[in-house]
Amino acid sequence: MGIETADVVIVGSRCAGTAAAVPLARAGREVVLLDRARFPADALSTHVLVPNGVAELERMGALERILALNPARPQHLRIEDGDMVVRERFRPFDGIPYGVCVPRKLQDECLVAAARDAGADVREKHTVTNVVWRGGRAAGVAYTDADGTERELHAKLVVGADGRRSRVAAEVGAWTPYRGSRNGRGFAFRYMDDPQAGTERYDEFGVYRAERTVALTLPSTPDGRVLVVWMCPAEDIPSFRADAEAAWQRKLDGDPAIAARLAGATNMTKVRSTADLSAYYRRSSGRGWALAGDAGHFKDPVTGNGMRDALRHGRLLGEAAATTLDDPFALDAALRRWERGRDQDTLSTYHWGNRESRPEPVGDLVREVLRTFSGDDAPDVSDTFNRARTIEAIISPDHLVKGLVAALRRPGADRARILRQVARELPLEWQARRNRRLDGFRSTRPTGTERPDWTVGPAPGPPSWRVAATGAAPADVRAETPAAA
Repeated sequence: MGIETADVVIVGSRCAGTAAAVPLARAGREVVLLDRARFPADALSTHVLVPNGVAELERMGALERILALNPARPQHLRIEDGDMVVRERFRPFDGIPYGVCVPRKLQDECLVAAARDAGADVREKHTVTNVVWRGGRAAGVAYTDADGTERELHAKLVVGADGRRSRVAAEVGAWTPYRGSRNGRGFAFRYMDDPQAGTERYDEFGVYRAERTVALTLPSTPDGRVLVVWMCPAEDIPSFRADAEAAWQRKLDGDPAIAARLAGATNMTKVRSTADLSAYYRRSSGRGWALAGDAGHFKDPVTGNGMRDALRHGRLLGEAAATTLDDPFALDAALRRWERGRDQDTLSTYHWGNRESRPEPVGDLVREVLRTFSGDDAPDVSDTFNRARTIEAIISPDHLVKGLVAALRRPGADRARILRQVARELPLEWQARRNRRLDGFRSTRPTGTERPDWTVGPAPGPPSWRVAATGAAPADVRAETPAAA
């Protein structure tokens, strides 16, 4: 078995892995990324970035390649639910006022190229089998290379950026999340030629609500294409797999607004779908290791923040490690601070996603609260997707009160039902705020936004230390693994 050394080994070469690699390589660190895919390679994803995410592409040096693909560059968000319409422009980030939606097969190839440009060594068709331990610390990985040869790569830091079914998470004893929530929705999507290309609607990322389904229209790449996503009840997903075209038509028939938006669309791809969308937090740092992107945290895709968080917190992980790699104690402390910062930044959207993933019609109260933002195109609701402000700061008590009063005053309003909605939603609002501000790091205290019976599925094989002759876990895994794991 061949053995080599590097400063950092990153397992996974997509959003989080490449974003972490760039600052490390720019700092002169020897970084090796291992990925079992050969790029270009597709991934199941809604793959939309609003301006704050596009700014991350620029920071890592990938934006020039992305723009060379001639993507649409929408500068507005549209939310439509019956007669309620909100249309807002996005707040610019680092001078960037637009979003992009590039298929992962194209986008991730640009990210890999940016990592290589920065000096990282990206190796494709390499499959990691286990983490190597030394003195109670993660000290590298064992893997099989593209030729089928078994090798070891030793490093000061092991980063798992290998997605929801993270082999690294299983190896370090962090497979079972310490908190999570079952998602009542699945998603089904396809690309098509946009009949609204060149119009105002092609300058919008659209959110269309009707009954129990949310539809997204995301102008894409190359210019003139659009990605359409149905965020529908999870029980609808089997119908897409049984007869995709019939299921697609039923969704169009259920919402005249989205049917009008897409009327005349042509050149459609096949429908892809999934109902495996449970949200979670895994313990994401330990002695010599970290989990980045979906390997450590995942939330409902309807928030449009998954790739942004992977890029941003991958970058912040790389920056934190670049200056502390040579001191194990400083490195471990920096990784823990990084994880804490990631959680503080993502908890608000985690709870928002949990509430949005209830497969039920939007209530009168929520509709009227959203209506309070209509009237001009200044960034407000769009700041939730753009992460310019927390959701709690945007959906302020003033907007909540105005929405409640408007809902109660509407002709024919079912006031008893609206007040029941208030009684249900206020505890969720309080518990989400409490969790974010008061419950502390890695809190396992449940909130009302979370639904039980969630699962992330079986681990990808038992950790190597569980099948070793001794059967004993490394010291740091024994000390830090929750009982539930």
